[in-house]
Amino acid sequence: MKYTKRTWTSLALAIALIFSSCEDLSEVNINPNSAEKVSSNYILTYVITKTAQAYHSLGQEGSRISGAMQYIQVGTNENAAVVNHYGWTHENYATYYDILRNNKIIYENAVADDNNFFEATSLIMKSFVYGLLTDLYGDVPFSEALEAKNSTFFPKYDQQIDIYKGIFEDLRVADDLLQNLDNSKDQINPASDVLYGGDATKWRRFANALRMRYSLRVESKSDELKGLGIDIGEEFKEAKEFTFTGISDEAKLAYLGSNSDNSFSGGPLNSSNPRFFLKPAKTIVDKLVSIKDPRLDRWVRPVGKKWDASVDSATELTVTNGYGESYPVTLMPLEGNTDIDTALYVGLPIGLPVVEAMAYNKGNDTEIYHPERSPYISFIHDRYRKNSDEYVQMNLMDYSEVEFILAEAIQSNSWGLTGNAEEHYKKGILSSMEKYGVKGFEGFNFDTYYEQYSVDYQQAVNPQERILEQKWISSWLGIQSWFDWRRTGFPALVAGEVTHSGAAIPIRYMYPTPNLDPNYIGNYNQAIERLEPTPFVSSGQSKDHPYSKMWLLQGTSHPW
Repeated sequence: MKYTKRTWTSLALAIALIFSSCEDLSEVNINPNSAEKVSSNYILTYVITKTAQAYHSLGQEGSRISGAMQYIQVGTNENAAVVNHYGWTHENYATYYDILRNNKIIYENAVADDNNFFEATSLIMKSFVYGLLTDLYGDVPFSEALEAKNSTFFPKYDQQIDIYKGIFEDLRVADDLLQNLDNSKDQINPASDVLYGGDATKWRRFANALRMRYSLRVESKSDELKGLGIDIGEEFKEAKEFTFTGISDEAKLAYLGSNSDNSFSGGPLNSSNPRFFLKPAKTIVDKLVSIKDPRLDRWVRPVGKKWDASVDSATELTVTNGYGESYPVTLMPLEGNTDIDTALYVGLPIGLPVVEAMAYNKGNDTEIYHPERSPYISFIHDRYRKNSDEYVQMNLMDYSEVEFILAEAIQSNSWGLTGNAEEHYKKGILSSMEKYGVKGFEGFNFDTYYEQYSVDYQQAVNPQERILEQKWISSWLGIQSWFDWRRTGFPALVAGEVTHSGAAIPIRYMYPTPNLDPNYIGNYNQAIERLEPTPFVSSGQSKDHPYSKMWLLQGTSHPW
C-alpha cells in the first residue's frame, strides 16, 4: 500500500484524536452519583452491626460453642453430630476479614481527616475482631492482612503473641485518643454510632474493658509478653481505672425485628420452622434448679408432661412462674419408672446418641410425638423463637463480665491488686440478674439466694471456681465462658457419652479449608506447625484440629 502525504496526515490526526479521546474518557468515566470516598459514618454502622451479628452467632442456641459449654443440646439428628458430639470441621473467617476491610477504611479516612474519634473507634473494633479471631483459631493473618492493594495477596499468619501485642498497643492508643478529643473536629454522627450514639466516654470504657478481658486471657503468658514490651499487670491496673461502671456502659445491640437482617435468627422472619429441636442442656438446667436461680425462667420453659408419683392418671394443671408466665403441664403417673427425671424443668443430657436423645425421659409413654417436640424435655424459652425480645440481645461485652474479671484478678493476687474480690463477685451476679429483669420475679430475695452454700463466696472450697461458675451462668449463650474454661478448666464440664475425638471438649476452631496455591499453603503450613497436638489428635492427623493447643494454651495444664 502506498502511503501519501494525505494518509500520514490523516493517521496523525487519528492518533491525536485517540489520545485526546482517552483523556476525555477519564473525565467522562467519573460518575458524579457514585462517591469515591464513602463517609465513615455509613461504614461504622456496617462494622458495628456485622461484628455484633457475627459474634452473637458464635454462641447462640444451636452453635458449636453453646453445645460445648453445655447451654444447649440438639434433640434430633439435625446438627447433633456437631453440637452434641463435637464433630467440628473447618470454619470460614471471611466474614471477619470483610468487617476488618471496611473498618480499615474508617481508620484511613480518620487519619486523612485528622479525626481522632473515628481513629479510636476503628482501633477498638479492630482489636475486638482480631482478638476474636486469634482466640478462636490461634495464629491468623494480621500484620500483612488487608494489603491486597499493595500486592500482598498471601499474608503470613502472625504468631498469636504478636497479635495480642498489637491488640494491647491499639487499645492503649485508642484510650489516649479518646481522652484528648477536639470537639471542633473529632466528631461522629450519633445516629451512625449504633453502639454508643457518639458518646466518647462510653467508647473509652469499652476499650478499657477489652484491655481487662485480654489481660486476664493472657495472664499465663505474662513473662513472654513482657519480653515484647507489654506489661500485662500494668495494662490491667491502668484499664480498670476507667472501665464499665454499670449496665448502661455495656457494648450491646438490640434486635429490631422489622426485617430479616435486623431480626433474631430464631424468629419467624429468619426461621420458618420454630426450632424446637434445640433443648436446654441438663448441665445448666440442673445447676439453675439446684440453686433456685430465677434466671432459669427467663431462659427455659417447664416440661409439657411431668412424671409424678402422686397421681394415678394424667392430670392437667397450669404452672405459673415468678414472672407471671403460665404454662399447661400434664402430671403423668410414674408407674414404677425408676430411670426418669421427675423435675418440672428437664434438660437434655450431654452427648447422648441421637436415638436416645430423641426418646429421653419418655419412660413407658407409648404415644408418638413429633421428634422435635417431646413434652418430657423442656424447651428453651419462647423468646428465642421471636424476631426480637428485650432479653435477647447481641452482647459484645457485659458489665457482669467486668465485675467477674475484677473478682478473679483480685482473688488470684497475680498483680498485687487491692480490693474485695467477693464484692466484685456479688456485683457480677447482681448485674446479670438485673440484665434479665430478675427484680420482677415474685418473692425473690437476693440475700437468701446468696447465702446458699453453692453460691456464697466465703463458703467456696475454690474461690476461682466459684467465680467462674457464676460467670458461666451469666454468660448464657455467650462465648466468653468457653475461653475462660480453656484458660482455667472451670466450670468443671465433662464431655458427653458420644464424642468424635475422645472424651474431651474442643479447644479451638479449625482454619478455613486451605487454598492449594503454593503461596498460601506455605503460610498455612507454618501456622499449623506451631500448633501443639494433644492426645486427642491421632497420629497422622493434621495439627489443624479442634484439639490442638494454640500458643495461648501451650505449656499449661488447662483445660486438660
